[in-house]
Amino acid sequence: MWRVERTLDGVDATRDELLPFVGPAASLPLWSLLARLPFDGARAVWLSLLVLALFALAAATAALATGRLTGTSGLSALLFAALTGPLVSAIGLGQAALLSAAAVAAALVAFERRSPWALGAAFVAAIQPNLALPLAVRFTGRFSALMLGGAAALFVALTLIAGDGLAGARAYVQRLAEHGAGERFIVIQYGVPAILASLHVSVQTATIAGNACALIALAGATAFAWRFRAQPLYTAAFAIAVLPWALPFFHEHDFVIEVIPAIALAAVPDARVRTLAGVATLCVLVNWLNVAQRPDTAAQTVALAFALAFAFAVLPHRTPREPSALPPVIAAALLAAIAVPLALAFPAPVWPDALGAFHAAPGLDSSAVWAAEQQAAGLGAAVPAWGLLRAIPLFGALLLAVGAYVATTTRPERTASGTAASDSP
Repeated sequence: MWRVERTLDGVDATRDELLPFVGPAASLPLWSLLARLPFDGARAVWLSLLVLALFALAAATAALATGRLTGTSGLSALLFAALTGPLVSAIGLGQAALLSAAAVAAALVAFERRSPWALGAAFVAAIQPNLALPLAVRFTGRFSALMLGGAAALFVALTLIAGDGLAGARAYVQRLAEHGAGERFIVIQYGVPAILASLHVSVQTATIAGNACALIALAGATAFAWRFRAQPLYTAAFAIAVLPWALPFFHEHDFVIEVIPAIALAAVPDARVRTLAGVATLCVLVNWLNVAQRPDTAAQTVALAFALAFAFAVLPHRTPREPSALPPVIAAALLAAIAVPLALAFPAPVWPDALGAFHAAPGLDSSAVWAAEQQAAGLGAAVPAWGLLRAIPLFGALLLAVGAYVATTTRPERTASGTAASDSP
C-alpha cells in the first residue's frame, strides 16, 4: 500500500505516512474495480458515489420521517444532512461510512414498503459492518427478517468467495483485531474506552467499562426492538442512537448514521421529542473536536452549528404548528461557549501533519506501522479535554435514544405509504 500511497500528490515520501484500512472481503470487487483506474479517475468515481449516497440518505430518511417523500421534505433533509460535521468528514475523507448509512436508510424504507430492494440495500449497508448492525432490530418482522437473512447469506458467500474461504475470513478477523488494537485509545476514536483512557482511567478499567456499556446498549436495543416491534421506525432510531455506546471502534465520520434518527425524530408531533432531538443534533452532528485539531476552523465550526440548528427547525414534521428553532439554537450557543474555549486551550495534533521525520521499524505489519505513526504524532496522549470533547457526541446519542423512547408514546408508527405498519412480528 505504501509503495502506491507515496506516489500520490500531497504525500511526503521522505517519511512513512502509511494509511491502511480494513474491510470485509465482500467489498473487494468494488475496490478492485476502482484500483484498475488511474488515481484521479478512481477518486472522481468514488466521490460521485458518495454524493449520490448523500442524496439517497436524505431522500430515504425524509420518506421514513413523514411517510412519503416530497420535494420540500427531501430538500430540507438534504440541507440538514449536508451541514453535519460527520457527513463533511465522510465526503472529505472519502469514507465508506456514508455509503453504508445511506444503504441503512434505504433498507428501512424498503422494509416498510415490503420491497425486494431491501435485500440489496441491506447487502450494501454491510460494506461497513459496524454501521449495518442496527438493521438487526428488524428481525422482529417476517418480511424484513427474510430480507436480512438473504442479505447476510449473500454477504457471507461473497466474503468467502472473494476472500479465500475460511482462511481469508480468519485473516480478516485477525487484521481487524490488530487494526483496532493499534487505534483503540487514540484521540480520533470515540468509543467509551478511548474517552475514559483520555481521562486518565487505566486501560484495563476503561476496557471493562467499555464492555459493560456495550452489553447494556445491546441488551437495551434488543429489549426495545421486541417491546416496541409495532413501531419499527423508533426501534431502528433507538438502535442507531446507542450504536456508538456499543462499539469500541467509532470515528467522527461514523456518526453520519445518526442523521437517520435525528431527521426521523424531528418529524414526531411531540414537542418533547423534537426538543430532545434538536439538542442531541447539536451534540452529535457537530465536530467539536475539530476545533482542537484545527484551531483556525473555530469560527467555521460555530457558524455550521448555528446553521445546523436552523436547518433542524425546518426539517419535515407532522405537527400542525411550526416547530420552534429555539432549543437547538440555545444548544448551539451553550456548546460553542463550552467546547470552543476548551478546544482552543488544549489543541490536538493531526495526522500526518505532526509526524515529523517518522520512519517505522523494519518488519512491522501495516497495523503496527499505523499504531507507531499515531504515537509518533502524539494522538495517543491522555488529555482530559480531548475526552470531554469526544464525550459530547456520545451524550447527544444518548439523548436521541431517549427521544426514540418518548416517541413511542405518541401516535402509532406509520409506513412509507401512510398506513399502519404491517411488517408483523
